[in-house]
Amino acid sequence: MNEQSPIKGRITVIGIGEDGYDGLSPLAHQILEKASVIFGGKRHIAMLPGSNIATQNKWITPFEANLPLIEDCLEQNPVVLASGDPMYFGVGNTLINYFGPEPVYAIPAPSSISLAASRLGWPLADCDVITLHGRDPESLRSHLRPHGKLIALSADGSTPALVAVMLCEAGFDQSRMSVCERLGGPEERITTQTAQTWQARATSIPDIKPIDPLNLIMIELEAGPNAKPLPKGPGLPDDAFIHDGMITKSEIRAQTLSSLAPFEDGVLWDLGAGCGSISIEWKRMGGLAVAIERDAERCALIKKNAIRLGVPSLAVEQKSIEEALAFADRLPKPDAIFIGGGITIDGLLDTCWDLLPIHGRLVANTVTLEGEEQLLRFYNKNGGSLTRLSVSRLVPRGGFKGWSNLAPVTHYLGVKV
Repeated sequence: MNEQSPIKGRITVIGIGEDGYDGLSPLAHQILEKASVIFGGKRHIAMLPGSNIATQNKWITPFEANLPLIEDCLEQNPVVLASGDPMYFGVGNTLINYFGPEPVYAIPAPSSISLAASRLGWPLADCDVITLHGRDPESLRSHLRPHGKLIALSADGSTPALVAVMLCEAGFDQSRMSVCERLGGPEERITTQTAQTWQARATSIPDIKPIDPLNLIMIELEAGPNAKPLPKGPGLPDDAFIHDGMITKSEIRAQTLSSLAPFEDGVLWDLGAGCGSISIEWKRMGGLAVAIERDAERCALIKKNAIRLGVPSLAVEQKSIEEALAFADRLPKPDAIFIGGGITIDGLLDTCWDLLPIHGRLVANTVTLEGEEQLLRFYNKNGGSLTRLSVSRLVPRGGFKGWSNLAPVTHYLGVKV
């Protein structure tokens, strides 16, 4: 929406469950009876009583194409019908991203997530909740852990089988999956089986009743003996990544991420990303990241690593650092910048520092004297901290064991104030 356009009306978003129109509150009934324009999915529109005289608009594809149509009706105070709680992985978020919060007023119904948790007796505060609707299902991988509760909103009826396959591949075949269909309505159904059974069911019983597209999956995670659960971070094992040697080693990476201080939805620029280990771990901890790497083969490695480690949405820019910074205004504004390569580029540290907001963090590592000179010069000018990191690993030496020293790393941290 044009930011200069004045707000001329209100969009009321009404959550509706499988119990339909009769399950709505008196306020929702009153608003729908007075509405002149209503938008919603085919299923939701069909729930309206025959006496409703509003102009009824069914969603068109792609969904983004509906937003200008709603904007054209703003002066008529349009009503939008949505599933459950519109503000919980729902259309309410999309509307606010487009129109801003001022014109959007939501009347929620119980979400399918709340209903499912109530049916199974799961405290929601103890659960991870993710959506696979319109998202790459590989994002599930970043939530795997030895045990715990995970709730996944499905894209359609095929999602449970796909989730079962991923769980089995990861060694979580004995995890219990409860597939909840059409919660809150007369056709509600909950089926609980192990991931292994769900996988077998999808491939060996073709005549079984199909899973309804309106479903979500409750997963009680259970890591089997073949599973290799990974921490959220920081410092994943080096062998968790595919790499060609250009990787920030685990111990150094843990310190680097600690200095970067990831936070939910914080934006990281990873300059000279190598195999993407820093930006991937940042995303696994809830942030957003852009991995900038000029080498095409390494960019391919970054994308493979992002998929296998559960952050397939990682943005990868195949550009030199100079090219990326020349078009910095096209990238999301950074909260933190990590320089893992190209530190001797003239003016790089100053440019990155200028791009950061207040409280933004600049972190850089180098193993060369030339890079160290750049960091020392920048440190003397801007302050921060400069640290020498040394790591030794125990390795086999013939029939014995001995210490092998990794190259010392000069580590810089600056926080803008």
